[in-house]
Amino acid sequence: MIKDAFAQSVVVAALALLWASPVMAQTPATPGPGFPATSFLAPTKATWESTRTLVLGIADSVPEDKYDFKPTPAVRTFREVLIHLIGENYTFFSRVSGDNLGSNARFDTLKSRAEILKALRESYDYGAGVWAGLTEEKALEMVAGRGGQQTQRWAAILGVIQDNMNHYGNLVVYLRLNGMVPPRSASRN
Repeated sequence: MIKDAFAQSVVVAALALLWASPVMAQTPATPGPGFPATSFLAPTKATWESTRTLVLGIADSVPEDKYDFKPTPAVRTFREVLIHLIGENYTFFSRVSGDNLGSNARFDTLKSRAEILKALRESYDYGAGVWAGLTEEKALEMVAGRGGQQTQRWAAILGVIQDNMNHYGNLVVYLRLNGMVPPRSASRN
């Protein structure tokens, strides 16, 4: 069931990106190094950069005394969500790069806000490094995905975008429950 749900989510994300491609191609934005304006990777990279900005904005805006907040006992704390995202960024981008990075348990020792923010930025920097080495041809190569299932390299990027945005939504709620306005919405108030 989970494998099917994940596959469905990746297909939906891919279709959304493909639908957005003509719209994105009409904008004067620079697609980035190595990707022509018509590349499927250009809008995907723009989406990833936006996702990175949103998550880092929220992580930066929350004071340390709110890092252990969770709305109910059954869910992760703010701190645990960020630690999860650190690990997931490495997991998904290592599927794209082919790197063997070992277990994400190494992030379980992160405690302070400063440690978590540093590790979160480093996880996004790792992703940026993977993007820098990605070509359209390499992105289309088949690699082992979740459960060993064969998938194209770039499908892992869709997975990490989806995971980050799911948790971004959680974190927005956490901020609102603490009377805080997410940075993205602050300029609208």
